[in-house]
Amino acid sequence: MSSDLSSEITLPTGEKYIQPTGLFINNEFVPSTSSKKIITVNPATAQPICELHAASAQDVDRAVKVAHETFEKTWSKVTGSERGELLIKLSQLIERDAEILAKIDALNAGKPYATNAMNDIGQILELTKFYAGYADKLDGKYIPISENKFVYEINEPLGVVGLIVPWNYPLAMASWKLQGALAAGNTVVIKSAENTPMSLLYFAQLIKEAGFPPGAVNILSGFGPITGSAMVGHELIDKISFTGSTGVGKLIQQQASVNLKNVTLECGGKSPAVIFKDANLSEAVKWCSLGIFYNSGQNCTANSRILVQDEVYDEFIQKFQEYTKENWVLGDPFKDETTVGPVISKTHHERILSYLNHGSNVEKLNKIEIAPLGSTAQDYPQGYYITPTIFTDVPVTSKLFQEEIFGPVACVTKFSDFEEAIKIANSSIYGLGSAVFTKNIKKAHRFARMLKAGTVWINSSNDEDIKASFGGYKMSGVGREMGLEGIKTYTQIKAIHVNLDDEEEEKAKL
Repeated sequence: MSSDLSSEITLPTGEKYIQPTGLFINNEFVPSTSSKKIITVNPATAQPICELHAASAQDVDRAVKVAHETFEKTWSKVTGSERGELLIKLSQLIERDAEILAKIDALNAGKPYATNAMNDIGQILELTKFYAGYADKLDGKYIPISENKFVYEINEPLGVVGLIVPWNYPLAMASWKLQGALAAGNTVVIKSAENTPMSLLYFAQLIKEAGFPPGAVNILSGFGPITGSAMVGHELIDKISFTGSTGVGKLIQQQASVNLKNVTLECGGKSPAVIFKDANLSEAVKWCSLGIFYNSGQNCTANSRILVQDEVYDEFIQKFQEYTKENWVLGDPFKDETTVGPVISKTHHERILSYLNHGSNVEKLNKIEIAPLGSTAQDYPQGYYITPTIFTDVPVTSKLFQEEIFGPVACVTKFSDFEEAIKIANSSIYGLGSAVFTKNIKKAHRFARMLKAGTVWINSSNDEDIKASFGGYKMSGVGREMGLEGIKTYTQIKAIHVNLDDEEEEKAKL
């Protein structure tokens, strides 16, 4: 790899590695045709890390045409068993390089290495093995019609799929899409988030080493309005799968109409966690704290709206504060004890601060800043840190209660009974995740059925499993990822009608 397509990176731990900086097209790192560069930043220090090539529309066109040619000539002829073997090999390489992959995300995304980034790699490894096992099991369906006719349906890959991934889980979200698309038999052009492109480019080397043919996977760093728009508008791309903001998701759905692309969108969320008075409060506190402060609150399913029945409201608030102070550590992502790192960027940091200011000074809400084990954002002025914060007695109409803050900020309010709880929980344009806490299993199931959300957790929160589907209702998006649906979403059904009737043959017999 030439020096203009790579950079030597020194990690905070003192280790060094070679970071690819070019575009990965046709199993090679190549320069962009544009002079534009992406400057990556360490959010823990606000210092630049390295420069990467940013893909132009011309680069997108090249990558898509390579992927299209590969699909038509070779990849579409590879059997499911062979695809599964390649994914198994990839899983072995992920396991081998788990620590460096996690450290890259800790550096580039500010994820606490030991308590967050390594968890991501564990999920990626499990998911890759899961899809490897399903690659040869996309069976069809036999439909008897009459004595002389039957129909069989088969699942076929779409062709070239375009994947656009977010910055909060740079490699994990990429893997949700990439491994499923490959298992289904598609070729891929994938765009990383401009804030966090590093781990996916390193991952490209594992794709090649695993033996995937040139053109099967093409990885582009780039800016949304240029690279992303060129992908969505390209007529040789048959599907777009996007994870990101609802606003951008709406634009993608519009732009994809150029050739009526199949579109999967996983967008924003404002997930409720509902605690009834008969819940195990200690468990509810533990899960709600995890659900809002893990990954610095930068989760689409973060339970940022916490609804507590009035009889136990004060007790919950007290326990919630105590648990957070005792179990979360804000600090350097490379320290083993750190559980809350910085948020992703200066822009996002300022956005979250504007919500905190609005809640305190405009809406005059009761604000509680929690110093996890004594540390606050003021102890790390060089980085983009936010002290975990709780707003209590937040009105349903509040801006903070309705809009996605995407940071370590919880809004807590009270409710009186079941009917009010379901009304408040559903009073959002979003419907991605939700949680309900109660010892009454009949109440839990009834409440879960009435929630307008793609995922419901009963007596837990944000503990998704790769074997279960994931996706949203309402403005949280369309389509599903993970589980078996995470492969099927990259296929289309073909119905083949077979006519066994032959009138001429019957006449000859007479």
